[in-house]
Parts: sequence; C-alpha cells; structure tokens
Amino acid sequence: MKEHKTVVGKKLIEILMFSMYPDAKIIYREYIQNARDAIKDAADTDILNQLKDGHIVVNIDNYNRKITITDNGIGVPVEKVEPVLLNIADSTKDGINSAGQFGIGRLVGGGYCKKLSFKTSFQGEKYASEITFDVEAARAILDDDADRRSAAEVIDAITEIELYNEEEDKHYFMVTLDEVRPEYPELLNQEAISDYLRDVAPIDYQFVFKNNLVQTKIPTDYIELQKQAGHFKVTVNEETDIRKRYGLKIDGTQDAIDDLAYFKIADDNYGLLAWGWYAVTAFSGAIPATDKNRGIRLRKHNILIGSPDLLNQFFKEARGNNYFYGEVHAVHPKLKPESSRSGLAPTPEAIKFQELLKDYFLNLYNLYYLANSMKTATRDVVAAETEKAQITEQEDVPEVTRKWETANKKLEKATNKAQTEAEQKVAEIYKKKLEDIIKNPPIPTGTQPSNVTTTAPSVSTTPKQLLDKFDVLKIKYSEQEVAIVRRAFKLLRDNCPSAQTKLIDELTGKVIKDLSK
Repeated sequence: MKEHKTVVGKKLIEILMFSMYPDAKIIYREYIQNARDAIKDAADTDILNQLKDGHIVVNIDNYNRKITITDNGIGVPVEKVEPVLLNIADSTKDGINSAGQFGIGRLVGGGYCKKLSFKTSFQGEKYASEITFDVEAARAILDDDADRRSAAEVIDAITEIELYNEEEDKHYFMVTLDEVRPEYPELLNQEAISDYLRDVAPIDYQFVFKNNLVQTKIPTDYIELQKQAGHFKVTVNEETDIRKRYGLKIDGTQDAIDDLAYFKIADDNYGLLAWGWYAVTAFSGAIPATDKNRGIRLRKHNILIGSPDLLNQFFKEARGNNYFYGEVHAVHPKLKPESSRSGLAPTPEAIKFQELLKDYFLNLYNLYYLANSMKTATRDVVAAETEKAQITEQEDVPEVTRKWETANKKLEKATNKAQTEAEQKVAEIYKKKLEDIIKNPPIPTGTQPSNVTTTAPSVSTTPKQLLDKFDVLKIKYSEQEVAIVRRAFKLLRDNCPSAQTKLIDELTGKVIKDLSK
C-alpha cells in the first residue's frame, strides 16, 4: 500500500467546470468576488491610492456571445500565473481578509462557454499573460470513458499560455467567456445580470438611501463596521455603476422608511459575530415577492451568502422575514461561506451565531405583531371618529360612543405594549397617521376655495362632511391611492339606479374592510 500513488480523477474537472452551481448567473458573483480581492490587495499595497479607486467592469456582448469581467486590481506576476491559475484548490487566500478562499471557483465559467481565458498584468512588468482553457476539448476528454487521464493531466492538455507586450504601469485581471452557449441566454441579458448583481455584489447603496438614512441614522459605534464591510464600483457595459436598490420607502407596501435600527450579534466566548440593520416602517403588511428587496439578507465581505430568503428559517414564522428590508453582515473570521456559498460552513461559531440570531429575530416577530395591533386599533379609531362625525349634537347614540371609547382603549393598550426603541417608533408612526387623518380631513369639492387656510376643527366638533368612510384606508394607503378608491365608488354610485344605493353601501363597506386589513 505504501507504493500506491493517489490519483485525482478527471471527474473533478467535471464537477468544478460543469456541475458546481445550479444557477448560471453565479459565475458573475464568483469572478466579481475574485476581482474584489484583487482590488483590496492593490489598495493594501498602494498600487491603488484607496479602495474606491478600484473598478470592476462587466461587458456583455450579446451579438458576439462574449462576456468579459475586468478589474484594475493587483494582477498576477508572470512567474506566478501558471501556479495561481492552473493549480486547483491551492489558494493562499484565508477567507478572512479575502472573499475567496478555496481556489476552485475560477473554472466554473467554462461550463457556459466554448473557451475560457484569464488575462492579467502586474504593475512594473512589461508583459501581460493569458491562459486559455479549451472547454470543448475538456468535454471530449470527459466524455471518453477510455481516457483515464487525471484531473491535472486534463488541465495541462486543454490549456495554452501566451505573453503579450504591456505597459509597465498597467495592472489588471480579465476573465473572458467566449462563445457563450445558447442554452444560457440569461448570461447575456444585461438587465437581468445588473439586477442579479444588485443583490449579490459588494456594491454601495443608492445615494438617496445612503445620504438620507444610512449616514444620518447610523450610530457612532457602527460607522467603522460599515466601512469594513466595503463596497466596490461595478459597472455593466460601462453604464453608471450599479447600486443596491434600497430607497426611502418599501416598494411592495409603499410604507415610508422612518428609521434604520442597528444591532449586533455577539457572544461572551466568541466576541462579535455579526452586525446588521433593518428598516423601521409602519409594517402595514407582508412585503410581496415582487419586491426584490424583500427580506433581511446575510452577507460576508458585503457579498450575499445564499439566497435572499436564507434567513427565513431563523424567524419564529418563516413569513416573518417578509416584513423587512435589511442586512446581516457576518464579521467573525470563523463565519465562512460553504464552498457553494449557499450558507455558512458548520463551525462552532456559525452554530452559536445562528442560535443568537434566532433569539434576536424573536424581537422582530414581536415588532411586526405590534405594528399589526397598532394598525387595527388606529383603523378602528378612525372608523369610530367617522361615525361620531356623522351624528348631530342633538342626537344621542350610545352605541357610537361605546364604539369610540372601545377603539381608543384598544389603541392605548397596543401603544403600551411598545417597549423597545423600534416598537416605540412604530407606535409613533401610527399615532402620527391618526393625528394627520383627524386634523387634516379632506375638504369636499366646492365647500371652500383652495387658497383659503383654516384651522382644522377638534375631534368633538368635526363637521359631518369632513370625514368619510374612506379615511380609514389612509392608515395603510397614500392620499393618492385612497382618492382613486373614492373616485371609483363615486363613479359606481353615480351610474347605478338609486334603488341599488343600499347594495352599493354594503359593497363599499366590505371593500373598505378588506382593504384595511
């Protein structure tokens, strides 16, 4: 047995090149991840003055079925090109300061094209090196059962290296997928790839979100953590650099983002494991799947780990994550992605992190349930105020008074449940909504010129015509949306026989009730 020489079979190439990932778009994440590390190395060694001078350019040539991903990072010296680019699972990256760690992802692009090449130049050298993998030759070898060459022998057989003259001050790395296979049209869809990178790439936030929320809401002790997460300039087909989609509201529910809540996941033995943020809103309802920002996502080195809904499993209810926008940034050195980046490798630190994250997410479970209680109570108060406004001072309607008192007690009870800072902010959001509706009810057309300013009447003396049954919808919908619903029912009433007024009223009440849930 001592004379046995271990063989790493050619099937390894099949795994790394043709079976590594289930989603073709992941190749972009892999190459951008490597570009990110190269740019960081260039900044750390003063080849780049600072990190923000780094640039990752994705070029998608649909006509010629060609993809290039280029960075102005550190590059690879000529004498290291072959060992760095041809050796498998021999990377010196530690996965701590670098996003890459295994040295197995570079071949993955070969599964989607006929030729895969890497061209690089190192500052101070007069040459650029290019290694090309003949993917069609690799497929032929792998399909030939009689061919018993090892994985290393296959690599040697399908690669060529060339040198080119280059300017000494140049430093870059370029990945090229030539003749992209027709069965993967999504790889050549610029819009789809840009959208994918907005989820996974280590990029910055949109200016409106960054300037109005991140920079103004972030606590002092999180500023350095945010800086360490890092962001890089990524452009697709030389357009404006792409950024994360977050804005000033939740797209799927139209809830305004009132604040950002920051948190840390730490352990007495392991120290800081992760930190994160989530958007504080009215949480008026679950965010629909059409909203591509939905969910708190897990990131390491600001690169997405797993799918956007990976953290659903740590909520008391899996749907709980659907109420939030947010991010969790893993920072502990032992919190490392699996080789496929579908989740975290099962280290003791990762297990503890998941336990603590599950505990923390219980607070978020309580938060969106509190928001629902506040929404319901506020809706009932508005409905009671509306009914109260419909009666004259001479009328005595005890049932309406009781309903008004019950609704206000319900609102007070829900408000008193707000204990954490985020819960108190949510309570304030709904109290402000209520105040706005009561103090600024709509003025019916023709009752007053638009340029006349008046003081809003108090609740007890609100005239009958100033409140209507549609006002309750303002708890959940914008003024414009409520106006659309109001106009729709006005048209319905105006075009139906007067004998059907009762039916229209019943239909109106049912729709309002359903919409305000």
